[in-house]
Amino acid sequence: MPEIPISFFLPAVITVGVLVTIVFLFLRVTKGGLPAMYCKAGASMSFILTAFVAMAYAHWKRPDTFDFYFCVFMIIGLIFSMLGDIWLDLKYVYLNDQNIFLYSGFISFMAGHFFFVTAIFWQYSQFKLRYMGIAAGICLLIVIGMLLIEKPSGQDYGSFRKILAVYTFFVSMTIVTAVMGLFVNNFSRNSILLCTGAVAFFFSDLVLSNIYFKEGQNTKVNVVINHSLYYLAQFCFAASLLPLPLFNDK
Repeated sequence: MPEIPISFFLPAVITVGVLVTIVFLFLRVTKGGLPAMYCKAGASMSFILTAFVAMAYAHWKRPDTFDFYFCVFMIIGLIFSMLGDIWLDLKYVYLNDQNIFLYSGFISFMAGHFFFVTAIFWQYSQFKLRYMGIAAGICLLIVIGMLLIEKPSGQDYGSFRKILAVYTFFVSMTIVTAVMGLFVNNFSRNSILLCTGAVAFFFSDLVLSNIYFKEGQNTKVNVVINHSLYYLAQFCFAASLLPLPLFNDK
């Protein structure tokens, strides 16, 4: 059976995802509503499809190094992210239920980050329990910092302060454990992809926090920056499922 080159499938799904994302951003900043939500769901499906293509190729090309559970945990995280996308966009469609959909979005993304962190700890078997404790301690400091700068930064978290603190802990765990993974895995290409995705996700959320909780920041420019960083993060996460030899790791 002739080998189907990944050089065809991977760029194809990423290209579709980029195009759908561009259409979504256009609709989001011009019209909004259900059409924008459908396009956003389509863009999210693209990074999930990318992950499945990467997983299938990893199993086919490198069955000796294929890590099924890492792939499954990452894909579940991406699926929860897609659900979070839908909830957050519904808040712009059903204005009377904005708080409900915003809470749902936070919960979905927290679940996504839980699985991302689980995948990272699963992949890096060198991680010991103390590493998890160190990561949790760093994340608690980040949460405290987030709460302390609320007023100086001009934001008002209001009734979302508690859930935002919990969410910040989870998203911080993703970036902290991904950075740890860089050193544990000797800066392999896949660990770099994971870390790049985590950093992009973190900064995307910083922009989103301004959009939601700081007056006058829900601008077209911020919306584009927020979603560009977000989709960069998700496609990096999806691509991290590819086998290491594909990237010529030594």
